[in-house]
Amino acid sequence: PTFAMLFSAAALGVVGLHVAAWQVGRMRSAKGEWVAVCAPDDIAEGRARIVQLGPKERVAIFRYDGNRFSAISNACAHQNGPLGEGRILDGCVTCPWHGFQYRMADGCAPAPFTEKVPTYDLRLEDGQLMVQRHANPPGTAVEPLAVTGMEATP
Repeated sequence: PTFAMLFSAAALGVVGLHVAAWQVGRMRSAKGEWVAVCAPDDIAEGRARIVQLGPKERVAIFRYDGNRFSAISNACAHQNGPLGEGRILDGCVTCPWHGFQYRMADGCAPAPFTEKVPTYDLRLEDGQLMVQRHANPPGTAVEPLAVTGMEATP
């Protein structure tokens, strides 16, 4: 009985966190092709903000190396694991389900693996991170967005 209660409580907690992330991630399009996400400071170092761009399209926007931001698909190419819940190690996001890794710069798995996930363009506008609504082809290199203060630098 105790195990069943603990298991049920943990399962409800996980479901609740996923529902909350989904609600926060739903954003309205500010300018048609670009979607407002949040202020840069709203994303903690080494973490991601997950945004729903369409019925089946979610993007994970990561903050790493202090003030750098990159956006990749939230779905791992291996088994659709939630990349936005993963950790960044050596410039790669690590899928929390099975440990598959993808470089933030281009969405490619490090050698010898060949998996790729789509990348997204980012920009800073009026103090808000904006993500391009349409994904780049899997493996497309995208320069990370560096934000100092409230300005983006190349």
